[in-house]
Amino acid sequence: MAQKKPRWPTLEEQFADSKAVRGQALEQLIRDNQDFEMLRPDEANDSRGLPPWLRIYWRKLNPEADYSGPSGGYPCTLDDLFEWMLDHQDLRLPEADVQDPNDPRRPAPSYPKHGEQGGPYGR
Repeated sequence: MAQKKPRWPTLEEQFADSKAVRGQALEQLIRDNQDFEMLRPDEANDSRGLPPWLRIYWRKLNPEADYSGPSGGYPCTLDDLFEWMLDHQDLRLPEADVQDPNDPRRPAPSYPKHGEQGGPYGR
């Protein structure tokens, strides 16, 4: 017997669930991460609380990770990232107060508003 295909939320349902403001970078991030075949069917109804678009986005950034176990392979901090994205729908990081030339970390990307030039969501 064939396994029942999972029901993933529509794009409009995802916008509503995330309270995505139209025209912000978050709206485009949600649009760009609809590759549901990247997810396990059981993720459509688990209790993790992460929207499918965020799971897909994370998997695209971390394809080598093991997506099994109680957390589904997602870090606990992904919940914090999700909250930050909802609070900062332009997805821009605030400017650093102090620049440390000895800091080996690369600067984090910022995403412009939908339609702005200079980033992955600019047109």
